[in-house]
Amino acid sequence: MCLLHLQVLEFLQGSALQASVVQVLWERFTGRSQCSALERRAAVLLLGIAARVEKEVVLSNLDTLISVALGERVTEDFLLARDTCIAITKIADQHKSGSSQPFRLPADHPLFTALTDAITAGLLLSDAHWLSFMEQAINLLYQLSESPDKTCARLLRRSAQQLLDDVAEGGGAQPEGGQSETGDQGGQVRSASLAHLLSLCGSVAFRQLQHLERSVSAELRRRRAAREERDSAPQRRGQQASNESAVEAEMGLTGASADDTEAELIRKICETELLSDDSVLSCFLPLLVSVCSSPGRYSHPPLYTATCLALAKYMMISSTTCERNVQLLVTVLDRAAVPGVRSNAAVAVGDLTVRFPNLLEPWTPHLYARLSDACPSVRLTALTVLTHLVLKDMVKVKGQASEMSLLLVDPDPPIRSLALNFFNELAAKDNAIYNLLPDIISRLSEPDRAVKEDDFNTIIKQLFSYITKDKQSESLVEKLCQRIRTAKECQLRALSQCLSLLPVSDRALGRLQENWECYCDKLGAEGAGLYEALLSLTARMRRGAKPELRAQIEEFERRLTAVHTRGLENVEEGGAPSPSGSPAPGHADRRPTRGKGRSLAAQNGGDSAFSTPRPRPNKGPRAKPCIAFSSDEEDADLDAQLSETETPKVTTPITRSSRRTRLRN
Repeated sequence: MCLLHLQVLEFLQGSALQASVVQVLWERFTGRSQCSALERRAAVLLLGIAARVEKEVVLSNLDTLISVALGERVTEDFLLARDTCIAITKIADQHKSGSSQPFRLPADHPLFTALTDAITAGLLLSDAHWLSFMEQAINLLYQLSESPDKTCARLLRRSAQQLLDDVAEGGGAQPEGGQSETGDQGGQVRSASLAHLLSLCGSVAFRQLQHLERSVSAELRRRRAAREERDSAPQRRGQQASNESAVEAEMGLTGASADDTEAELIRKICETELLSDDSVLSCFLPLLVSVCSSPGRYSHPPLYTATCLALAKYMMISSTTCERNVQLLVTVLDRAAVPGVRSNAAVAVGDLTVRFPNLLEPWTPHLYARLSDACPSVRLTALTVLTHLVLKDMVKVKGQASEMSLLLVDPDPPIRSLALNFFNELAAKDNAIYNLLPDIISRLSEPDRAVKEDDFNTIIKQLFSYITKDKQSESLVEKLCQRIRTAKECQLRALSQCLSLLPVSDRALGRLQENWECYCDKLGAEGAGLYEALLSLTARMRRGAKPELRAQIEEFERRLTAVHTRGLENVEEGGAPSPSGSPAPGHADRRPTRGKGRSLAAQNGGDSAFSTPRPRPNKGPRAKPCIAFSSDEEDADLDAQLSETETPKVTTPITRSSRRTRLRN
């Protein structure tokens, strides 16, 4: 419909309206030309689009619109009345710019009289289309009436009195949902009438809030701009403004201060006046709270749905009303038996979070809980609301990211598609997915969650596709290794799968080697999944690796294989066993000299001047025994060699230069 609307509008703007086309549309709408009810509604909608180009198309024929669609036969076709209200609303579209004065009709115009009569005429009926008509009629009142608040106040009083008269004529029966469910037709009508009245209250409250924050605020700005423009000419001729004022005006601080003042005025009206004791809207608030608090007594589904939605609209007006009733709304969100009520409550909580973020912040976990609702429509609504809140930075994901990640494998395709779109958008924010991954992995791998292995792998594979930086991969390797240290068997399989999916880099290999102690004891037969995951990771590292890195990878793989096949206790700690099982050359069993005053003269031709002095006494154990040498001050380079029994398997010559040579250098 939106695309058709734009196409028709473009067509009408590009060419002059032909009188014959407009005449045909009016004939279809009035019924002079034989057509169906759907064609009549289409004709009036097209006339509304034409009014955006040429206002007089509708404005000059208001009497015809009122008499045909909003007259005495309005109850026969509320859909035609609804579309007529939409068409008339297009008159105000041309006057929404901030510089022009808004177009308004007098409060006693026949249009508003017809609207109020039509609303009250359908209040006691059980027509399913009355609600949509009422919403558009209230919208039209607030867009075109000079004093919509007074008109709607009279409408609420008249509607309430009409409902009370109907109850009195019915013998004083209470409009409870229990009677309507027993099959009493009169009870059904009375429950529907009460639902209509409370829906009307909610619509008026919400439109009054919008009227203040949009129309009244825009009018205040327009009048201020006009006043400043009028006063700016004398100020420009004179040089009386101080330097401070000039700077403020140049920076726009004067206008910003005025905007803040106007916004504070609107906020104060909403907080103190709209729901004050002498306000008509406040009279219905206790009834709304009573119905929402008693789902057993008022069990008629349309009544309970309309009441909960109306209460949420009331809560949008002031923070005081919101704070008093937020617990009741959250209870409805958690426990309502009707899925539609839970969906409406989820949308309401999202709207209230945008308006009063500090008040709703403690209650956001209840909104996240609806992501696991049994009804797919509720899950989809909750995900839609949270997507907007999170991407607009109104809500922090914190520990609930795992609940959203589970929707990547939801049985419902629209939910899976929306969840994927959410994570794609979230990945555009710096490090957002990376910061959430440890918590998601930890919560999804908990034994109590009982997440299927295939679902876990699908989720992690999708999330790891957003990790593209080597530094992020390196940090995740270290965090996963630390988690493996205390992981249970089921968690070990999940963490092993995460390791196998990580992006490869030489830094990641370095982190694996540094954190060897965290997982080396889990590489045995019981840790086959971890062993295979590490081999898979090293196999991907080997592709295109440089020779130096390839050698490190092969050494690491030999170490993994040795521990996996022979056990950690049978492999020398810190060593890299060779395939034959013999120790590596750098780690042979060395027995260093203990420094007991042994002489090396026999090995140096009996030269008594070159001897090993006795070590100095040391109180405490020596960390590494070493051999100390002394030398004479001859200008000769002397070699010191160990005896045959002291020589290690790898002979390393030790040369010593004289002290004089060292000083010369």
